[in-house]
Amino acid sequence: MENNDKILVYDDACPLCVAYTSAFVKAGLLTAEGRQSFSDVSAELLHTINYQRSKNEIPLLDPVTNKVWYGIDALLEILGSKCPVIKTIGHYKPVNWLLKKLYSFISYNRKVIVAAKASPLKIDCSPSFNLFYRVLFMLVFLIANTIMLYPVHQHLLSKIPEYSLTGSQLFLVHTVMVAINCILALFLPKQTAIDYLGQVNMLTLVTNLLLLPLLITGAYLNLHNWVNYLYLGLLTIVIFNEYFRRMDYAGILNRHKMIMAINLVCVIGLFVCLFVRFQ
Repeated sequence: MENNDKILVYDDACPLCVAYTSAFVKAGLLTAEGRQSFSDVSAELLHTINYQRSKNEIPLLDPVTNKVWYGIDALLEILGSKCPVIKTIGHYKPVNWLLKKLYSFISYNRKVIVAAKASPLKIDCSPSFNLFYRVLFMLVFLIANTIMLYPVHQHLLSKIPEYSLTGSQLFLVHTVMVAINCILALFLPKQTAIDYLGQVNMLTLVTNLLLLPLLITGAYLNLHNWVNYLYLGLLTIVIFNEYFRRMDYAGILNRHKMIMAINLVCVIGLFVCLFVRFQ
C-alpha cells in the first residue's frame, strides 16, 4: 500500500516534528491529509494507536488494516515507498538496532533540543523522561562543545586583538564554567537540575553552531574585523534571548532568580577572562 493511504500522527507542539513531517509532505512521501497532528486527529484514530508509546515514537497508521508502525519503523516505511533500498538496509538487524538507538537519543531529548512547551489547548505529547538518554545527551554534547574550543580559539578568538588566552587557558575557563553550572544544579530539585543542565548544554551547542559561519570564513578568508564584530554583536543578542527562553522553559526564570544572577556574573567573568589583559 502506498503512503498516500497512511496517516502519520505527529506532535504539533514540537517544532522539530513539525519540520520533518512537513518535509515528507513537500517531498511527496505523504499527502497533506496523511500528516495529522495529535491535536487534530480524530478520536477514532487516536484510540487505534498506543498513545503512551506514540509520545516517544511517532506512529504511522494504515487506516484500512489498522496496522501501526512506530518510530524508526514508521520512518523506514515512509522513506521506503520512494526508495525501497533504504527500507531494506534499515531493517538489516545491526543497522536497525543503531537507527533505533539514534532515534531514541533524539526523541527522548527533543523537548530539550527545542525547549517548546505544549499549549494548554493542545494534547501534550512530551516524551517520557529517560535518565540514560538524557545523561548520554549531555555527555555527547559536552564533549562536542569541548572539542569546538579548538577551532573557536584557533580561527576566531585568536584573531581578535583584545583576546588574551592560550588554548589551554581557554580550556580551563570552559572547565570552570561547566563546574559552576554543575554546582548550581546541586541546589535545584532533581528534575529541575537535569532540565537546567540540559538547557545550558544545548545553549552552548547553539552558540557553537551559530559560530560556524565565522569559523569557516576565518579559516579561509580574511574578513574585516568590523564584520566579525557585527556578527558577534548580533549573535550575542540572539543567544541572550535564547538563554531567557530556555531558562523559562526549565523553570529557572521565575523560580530561581539567584541562578540567573550567578549566570550573569559568570558571563561577565568570562568576557573579562577572554578580553582583559592582566599586567
